[in-house]
Amino acid sequence: MRQHIAQIILVVLLALSGVANPSSGQTGQIPSGVTLADLSFITGLWRADWNGGVGEEHWSAASGDSMMGTFRFVKDGKGRFYELMLIEQTPDGPVLRLKHFNAGLIGWEDKAQVYSFHLVDYGKTVAVFELENKSSRLTYRAFPTGELSVLLEHTKDAKQKAEEFKFKRAM
Repeated sequence: MRQHIAQIILVVLLALSGVANPSSGQTGQIPSGVTLADLSFITGLWRADWNGGVGEEHWSAASGDSMMGTFRFVKDGKGRFYELMLIEQTPDGPVLRLKHFNAGLIGWEDKAQVYSFHLVDYGKTVAVFELENKSSRLTYRAFPTGELSVLLEHTKDAKQKAEEFKFKRAM
């Protein structure tokens, strides 16, 4: 009983200090009870100037047990690559699934291969998804200015890399 009370006091103190503020998206704990409705800040059409072209990401509102997303990158008037994304509600929480395609819808990954990013942190306007092997992480963060940041962090050849895509709401 004493240990339980001590844990509650610690959580309250951390929350008051801002160290474990769920609305900051920096709790350091795997979120429980998060549903697709909590991820509604991602929905909409987003555009970004990127790498000499235009990136466009569209997320549908949640329907049933999923949210669907698409991404396309257009440069010099031609579609260069695409992504098909799905956030599914699972018993363990939302999971973002992703596949890449070249022009002509030629898949990058093998037919059965899908990248599955599990929700590992959540705040009112931030969601952090991570591969099980922790080699890649996607952080979606919405701003009151109508912007959406998508931060891709990954390890390749023992080097940490990060790339941020700053989208503006197009619709």
